[in-house]
Amino acid sequence: MKPRILSIVIGLLVITAVLVWKFQPADTPVGSGGASAGPGPGGGKPLAVLAMVLQPQAYTESVTLTGSIVANEAVVIRPEVSGRIVAVGFSEGQRVAKGQMLVRLFDADLRARLKQVLAQVALDSSQVDRLKRLRAVDGISAEEFQRASATLEMHQAQADEIRAQLEKTTITAPFAGRVGLRNASIGAVVGPTSDITLLRDDSQLKVECTVPEKYATTIAVGTEMTFSVRGSRSTTTYRARVYAVDPELNPESRTLRIRAMIAQPTGLLPGMFADVTVQLATLPDALLVPTESVVVDINGPKVFVKNGGVARQARITTGTRTQTDIRVMEGLLPGDTVLTTGMLVMKDGLPINVTVESAR
Repeated sequence: MKPRILSIVIGLLVITAVLVWKFQPADTPVGSGGASAGPGPGGGKPLAVLAMVLQPQAYTESVTLTGSIVANEAVVIRPEVSGRIVAVGFSEGQRVAKGQMLVRLFDADLRARLKQVLAQVALDSSQVDRLKRLRAVDGISAEEFQRASATLEMHQAQADEIRAQLEKTTITAPFAGRVGLRNASIGAVVGPTSDITLLRDDSQLKVECTVPEKYATTIAVGTEMTFSVRGSRSTTTYRARVYAVDPELNPESRTLRIRAMIAQPTGLLPGMFADVTVQLATLPDALLVPTESVVVDINGPKVFVKNGGVARQARITTGTRTQTDIRVMEGLLPGDTVLTTGMLVMKDGLPINVTVESAR
């Protein structure tokens, strides 16, 4: 029993020492890092903190997005039918004109079939002409003439079908642009799933990005944006204008896809990553608080304001932000004194000693 009693006594002494240390007053003021400078929750001397008086100020509201540079038009060149490549009409990485032959597949068998069917069409046409004259003098029945006419039309349809198949053996450029690297050579057997090359119209480039649901209604056709690219050594800032907006949000990501036409795409390549900034509006009387003064918990964002000689929490609704400030849309009023330090130990009702900072 004695060892057990001794263990209990030692445990009580340890707990008492921890409590005394935790609630022991401190004399060091709170710095911008938020370290404790007051007595803590136990009482005693008020906690020394810094604060700012909230004042309306001009603010250009903007949102930063991520996007990609895309070509005006882009298509993967694939054959519609299976066959063996007998000719290639382009050089890798070069520009091609609209309608230029890119790849031709073996078509001798189709041409032979077409020649055979056309010969039958000619024979059927002569037969129909003879029967037509006989029909005019009641030399044959109407049924016999109709049967011959139907045979002619059937063979003509077969000829049209073969011509359509022949067209599919020659792949042409659907628009002018630059072709990529070639993935197949002469003699290769390709099919509808074979990627032969990539054709891009890079005469005009676009930037594509997604907008969070929160800002979806503020962006429309004609909205101006600026962006820079990470894959370039240049620090050039490019400009673009939104020309198309998706009619609905993505139900999974809750984002809206937009595309903007780039004014001067010199030095850009499709596929580059873009950091996009969209200017939403210029507000003459926005309320801004430092980012370090906002505390986010399970119930959302909040700040602490001075109320008499104690700190009181205030729930807020936030808007856009910069690198240093956050716009407060609801929850604060001009003239409120917002605490900017001591967030790590701050609690509702804690006595404070406030030093007001100069306006930023």
